[in-house]
Amino acid sequence: MKTLLKNTCMMLGLTGALLTACEKPDDFVNKGFDVDLFAKKLKESFEDKTVGYAFAIAKDGKIARYDNGGLARRGIDQPEIEYQATTRQGIGSCSKTITALAVLQALEDKGLNENAYLWELLPPSWNIPQANRNITVGHLLAHKAGLTHFGFTYAALRKCMQTPSTGFGDDASFYDYDNVNFLMCRVLLPCIVQGKSAFEGKSDIDTDEAVSQFFRSYVRERIFKVAGLPDYNMIDIGPWNNLGPISPKSADRTMTLYYNYSKPVLHGIMRYTPYLEAGAGGWYMNAPEVAQVMLTAEKNKYVSASMLKRMKEKLMGFDGIIAGVHGGYVWKNGAWSDVEDRGIFTVIMHFPNNVQVAWHTNSRKTVIGDPMNVIAKAYDGAWR
Repeated sequence: MKTLLKNTCMMLGLTGALLTACEKPDDFVNKGFDVDLFAKKLKESFEDKTVGYAFAIAKDGKIARYDNGGLARRGIDQPEIEYQATTRQGIGSCSKTITALAVLQALEDKGLNENAYLWELLPPSWNIPQANRNITVGHLLAHKAGLTHFGFTYAALRKCMQTPSTGFGDDASFYDYDNVNFLMCRVLLPCIVQGKSAFEGKSDIDTDEAVSQFFRSYVRERIFKVAGLPDYNMIDIGPWNNLGPISPKSADRTMTLYYNYSKPVLHGIMRYTPYLEAGAGGWYMNAPEVAQVMLTAEKNKYVSASMLKRMKEKLMGFDGIIAGVHGGYVWKNGAWSDVEDRGIFTVIMHFPNNVQVAWHTNSRKTVIGDPMNVIAKAYDGAWR
């Protein structure tokens, strides 16, 4: 018994010495990425710095945390309404990431990849000139196709492809961000899936309607439904609610409005995005819904692992990569505003340890700073 007590005392003494020698006991635990700390730092970064906001953090294939703050509608636009995690708004150009996933998924379904030539996929009646016949889908999705923007319509997109490119290629020198690249996907996606001659013989107006309806249906079924979004069949280009699309003639008094945080005397506005902008922008969603799509992409349920890797490396549907403490953080943003700087800002960001973030605010003008770098800094600060 004396030996046992002696050994026990020695162990307790040793443990005490170890704990005294360290700064704190939890130095032995909680090493690595802390999702709660990440959420806390994001909250601190946005609170009282914009009108309304929400974010969702996905980790290892599921939504791990989400939070929100501020107002969806200011008091000046009665009724005043809090901005919730479930509040939907336009996501702007973050729609392009969704479009890229859909287009590349359709290509892989046909045994093709981003190196497929556009002219071999688009309608034969477009008579695309030789000068543009080496432009690939990859060039298009990375804004390196050198296309000229003539408008949103089917006729304008045809004219775009019939006009010689200003220069295309894989090199960074060809980069020229233009919505026309993703507006083209409104026609390209239906042609990949149904065949390049599927819409021949129709008027331009009828074709605009047909390809737009197909584009929306495809993304709903093959992207949103696969992600498990409960309202997948109602998510729309432009504002909507459980009764369907919202228009100026059938406005919803409780929907989000867009503001300039720095000018609280201005009434909020809403942008009723037309279907002709599908592909480049316009999806009306909340942050958890977007995060759910991104985590589903990481599960390789849309495109193969190698394709998703190339999407990030070639920035197909993404804007840039931040060199962070823990690797490269791939991001896409969406922004829109009117002449009074009332608008939106949204961000999608993918981190190396299977963490994704979707962040939305209903104010284009804020005092947050650069949102991508703010999110990256919060992530770097969430490692113990």
